[in-house]
Amino acid sequence: MRRHLSVLVPCFAAAACGGEPPPLPAVDVAVHGDSIDQFHLARQRAIYGPTGWATLVGLWWLKPGETTIGSDLENTVALPRDRSPNNLGTVWILQDSARFVAARGAMVFADTMTAPVGEIRLHSDYEPQATVLRSGSLVIGYIVREDRGVFRHALRIKDTLHAARVAPPLRYFPTDIKWRLQASYTPSPKPDSMNIIGVLGTETRMAHPGDLTFTIDGKRQTLAVIREPEDHTTELFVMFTDSTNRKETYPATRYVWVSPPDSLGRTVIDFNKSYNPPCAFTEFATCPFPPKGNHVPVYITAGEWNPHYEPKDGN
Repeated sequence: MRRHLSVLVPCFAAAACGGEPPPLPAVDVAVHGDSIDQFHLARQRAIYGPTGWATLVGLWWLKPGETTIGSDLENTVALPRDRSPNNLGTVWILQDSARFVAARGAMVFADTMTAPVGEIRLHSDYEPQATVLRSGSLVIGYIVREDRGVFRHALRIKDTLHAARVAPPLRYFPTDIKWRLQASYTPSPKPDSMNIIGVLGTETRMAHPGDLTFTIDGKRQTLAVIREPEDHTTELFVMFTDSTNRKETYPATRYVWVSPPDSLGRTVIDFNKSYNPPCAFTEFATCPFPPKGNHVPVYITAGEWNPHYEPKDGN
């Protein structure tokens, strides 16, 4: 599990070099606009695609031992009758491991396997290759979340035929290249972490590999980079709030991904690619909230609107 960035070179941050690094090459406005259009298409799939966040039918926290799954109401996890057989299978939690045992005759497939499974160890999203179980239109994932030092296990189940998939397109501020800002990344002098609160009230110790600094209207702004335990990428994850969270954007937070910095610590934070957390679309997400201080006290009129925002008089 990769928690901290490993790109460290001499004179990495501007402050260590005794001055600001030179600007990155400019980007053509039309090329930038096309890239944002592609981002919007990917976001629509991430929410309303066959396994998007809108397809979630439930999040079930698991206790040690046996958890039965199926449409029979006697099951621990009761699923819709038109989506599951009476008995689909059983999940066994033993200390830090989990196994799935399919019920007799149940057609459950794991990952890319072409034959139905009988019994299989479940890998959580904390691991690089999480197990995905499929049965008909159901997609079953096994997740682990830390809460104040205690690791909790859960099943997250999606339905590729969920009625919520029929939804209007996501809405955005007009794309504006002025919100594509050069930023400087400063890694923590030593591996660091902080407690992050989630939408369900959980408190998780997450990695804090460094900070991004950039300028808006001549004023320097700094945002902490956070790496979630289930994040296996090399990109920088930023959670933030700004003045638009009062109305146009989701009140709790917005997210944005930033490319890894170059050898001079330079990267780009493009607020046109800022987006809503999953909890803006489903009650079954475990969204983390920004750390204290990750607030930009200006109106960042870029990125995704709050899906529940209804402008008045077209504004």
